[in-house]
Amino acid sequence: MKNVQLVQVSISDYPTIQNMARFYVYDMSRYCGRSPSALDWSCPEDGLYECFDLKPYFVEPDRHAFFIKVGSEKAGFALINKLGSSPDVDWNMGEFFVLAKFQGTGIGEQAVRLLFEQFPGVWERSAMPENTVSIAFIRKTLMRYTGGAFVEKKKISKKPVPHEMVVFRFEAPPKRA
Repeated sequence: MKNVQLVQVSISDYPTIQNMARFYVYDMSRYCGRSPSALDWSCPEDGLYECFDLKPYFVEPDRHAFFIKVGSEKAGFALINKLGSSPDVDWNMGEFFVLAKFQGTGIGEQAVRLLFEQFPGVWERSAMPENTVSIAFIRKTLMRYTGGAFVEKKKISKKPVPHEMVVFRFEAPPKRA
């Protein structure tokens, strides 16, 4: 396996992650762009996809931002928060993205395992139903990580506009000594 690392970032890394998020939105448009969703996946006039502002992950205390790195190369990002669908959720995977050249290599699974080890507790991860690749990745990863001890259900997310989401819920145990 490749040397995958999670590197916590600072506010000086905000522009880099915001730039990478353009590719994240572009990738999601591949799966969600043809669906009759309440969200707009149209190509912008200037051809540059935009992601909503991710700055809260750099300035709010209950949020954390990480680069996913393979060796010294940036391979993606992971953004976590405490905004679950119920008060007992400890961690929510707000945004998770692996660059195309690293997708399907196991790097994403290694990165989420590192997050689960670093942040034990009740987790949620959501995906739009049309994003079948993400849902398959989450199911496969959680099946391996939890041995099938996770819950999957559909819920309505209210932001940015009401839309359906597939929500996965599971527990990451404390790291063993």
